[in-house]
Amino acid sequence: MAVKRARKMKRDAVSPFRDKIWNLFRETARGMDGADVVVALKQAGEEIWAVGIDDTYSTMSHQDDEPLGNAFDITWLTVVCIKLKEIKQGHKPRVRIKG
Repeated sequence: MAVKRARKMKRDAVSPFRDKIWNLFRETARGMDGADVVVALKQAGEEIWAVGIDDTYSTMSHQDDEPLGNAFDITWLTVVCIKLKEIKQGHKPRVRIKG
């Protein structure tokens, strides 16, 4: 009897990059106060909302596609990492773009 091998999902080329940005987020947040991380997350969400990235994603017809989800993750994580670095440098994060 032949044993079926578990089918490995083929990952797109962007997934490894997204994973590295998640690791950067983890490293950047390491040692920070949880409240500071929450501020960075909130500010990132506000900036993404202010420029309309969330609306752009919501109107896409292929929201279940991994590459599209990866692109949104990369955008959001990049902004979060910027906010975390600002906090570490002693700057108070703020929304740069007003909607």
